[in-house]
Amino acid sequence: MSLELKARVAQALAAQSPSRTSQPGAREAAVLIPIVAGAEPTLIFTLRTETLSSHKGQISFPGGSIDPTDRSPQVAALRETEEEIGLDPRRVEIIGELDTFPTYVTGYLVTPFVGWLDDAPKLRPNPAEVADVLWVPLAELRESVRAEPGFSHGDRTYPTEAWVWNDHVIWGVTARIIRLLLLRLAAVGLVERPGGDPWSNLPTSSPGWRV
Repeated sequence: MSLELKARVAQALAAQSPSRTSQPGAREAAVLIPIVAGAEPTLIFTLRTETLSSHKGQISFPGGSIDPTDRSPQVAALRETEEEIGLDPRRVEIIGELDTFPTYVTGYLVTPFVGWLDDAPKLRPNPAEVADVLWVPLAELRESVRAEPGFSHGDRTYPTEAWVWNDHVIWGVTARIIRLLLLRLAAVGLVERPGGDPWSNLPTSSPGWRV
């Protein structure tokens, strides 16, 4: 079943070539979307510490800036993932890519790579960067936990669409990456299609970006 599911996910991702975008002055980054196989396929997220210089306290996929020594964005995603959560790159099979995503406030261009793991890895989170690791079943990122832009949770209002899972708010560029992943997988019947307007996530000051 896992091999069949992996093939269907890879097929869904290959059905549409990822869009690559550039922007003068933007910093390039890459993230890994780890999918752990099993009876309930699961995504791995990190809760970033409050001491980081950007996106502090937010939930994100593991990854980070692309260094000049990285041979490719994919190498950068795997390297940063290993540095953040101790995931051995040799355990990850890259099965697809998604579009480049801009972060409107911090000035990054983020390239996501989808990685497949045959079983749950033992992780070693870096306490300087990762406050917690979240294991989120893919099937639980459904319409019933999706919130529209401008919703409030706790004492904060969020400007983008979000998925609220076990009281954790996944928003910003990570929420937009989730949406695109779900759209790709929904096209082959693997998950339900997210509702809402995909362009409602864009800030009113955005320079025409569509993700």
